[in-house]
Amino acid sequence: MTDNLIYNKEINTKNILAFTIPTMIRMIFISMYTIVDGIVVSNYVGSVGLSAINIVYPVLNVCMALAFMLGTGSNAIIGKKLGEGKREEACSFMTLTIIINVLAIVALIAVFLTVDEQIYMMLGSDRELLPYCVEYGTVIVMGGPVWVMQVLFQSYLVTTDRPRMGLGLSIASGVVNIVLDILLVGYLGMGLTGAAIASISGMMIGGLIPLTVFIKKDSLLHFAKPVWKGKEFLKALGNGSSEMVTNLSSAVTTTLFNLQMMAIIGEKGVAAISAILYLQFVFVAVFFGFTSGIAPVISYNFGAKNYDNIRKAFRISMGITLVISIGMSSLAILTDDFWVWIFASHDEALSDLMLEGFRIIIVSVLLTGVNVFASGFFTALNNGKVSALISILRTFVLEAGALILLPRLFGLAGVWWALPAAEGLALIVTVVMLVRYRGVYRY
Repeated sequence: MTDNLIYNKEINTKNILAFTIPTMIRMIFISMYTIVDGIVVSNYVGSVGLSAINIVYPVLNVCMALAFMLGTGSNAIIGKKLGEGKREEACSFMTLTIIINVLAIVALIAVFLTVDEQIYMMLGSDRELLPYCVEYGTVIVMGGPVWVMQVLFQSYLVTTDRPRMGLGLSIASGVVNIVLDILLVGYLGMGLTGAAIASISGMMIGGLIPLTVFIKKDSLLHFAKPVWKGKEFLKALGNGSSEMVTNLSSAVTTTLFNLQMMAIIGEKGVAAISAILYLQFVFVAVFFGFTSGIAPVISYNFGAKNYDNIRKAFRISMGITLVISIGMSSLAILTDDFWVWIFASHDEALSDLMLEGFRIIIVSVLLTGVNVFASGFFTALNNGKVSALISILRTFVLEAGALILLPRLFGLAGVWWALPAAEGLALIVTVVMLVRYRGVYRY
């Protein structure tokens, strides 16, 4: 069943890149079609629409937190079971995870829709922005089950040795989203409702088409009778806790960014930080793609107790991560004027504000890669505690702390420097953890 899979191939740079490049490209496409929402809305609805999307964004983070936690956490267990030769148990656990996740997101949506206006006001909206937030948020949140399934299936497609299919679906999703954004928002004038419909339509491709793979019994991973295993499910929650923390922390820090910018500058500041965070995600998305691609290989070899392969995978992956870090940060610096122009060519004040912030915040790209890889590496080794520690410090404690403290000391400059400062301090902790556990996992 696995003769042609990466799991049984030599661990070298060529094979690792062959396995991870599709997931890296997939994440770049995901980030690019996410950014198109912002670009189209900024140019056709205005900065007020862009601000509204960023205020709704933390709500989506909260809803997605469970999906990323279960997707990543269960994938580590599934990969380990495949390495141990327990294929049917892996399939059963995958099915159980999907069912629980979809039911949970439906419950969250029901609760949210009853108190949405109050939530948006707490997240930084004012009375002028509130109708825009409700317009976009109501539609996008209703698509919750689809985009949860997209997150889960993208992880499982990698584990079942179908990363190229995941890439193809991501490209197709992006194309659909972009085309509908331009059509619905740009030509038909449907505003934020059109942007939300475009996003959900794209997500349907990644959330529904993979069903054709997992429904087949001859697929390495396929739907099977779910069997409740409480300890394993709790372990999956623990394994994926870092990914949950990342999303919840993003909700908190995005809210803090919005509140600080609203207090210092107003709605225009929220629009500027919205666009910059979109751009920053484009340049760090490749790190998440690489980590997602290499994680099943590490989990499989951990289950098979092949520590020599784990050591090779770690060292090669770290080298690739460092090269990408230098390359992406350099690219961001060289193209900063272009990225700002596509968002704010119509608004000189917004353009000047964005350029000032982007040139500082983009420094964080140089530091993010190792932090992201290390967190995913420990998750793949079923060590959710260390993975969560890195993520909690990086995306919540340090970033939130910097966003609260630095603006008080340095005003607007403090907002811009909060993200690079948090990533730099987190990198110190990451290096300490990698050195401490080197003997345990023999990498």
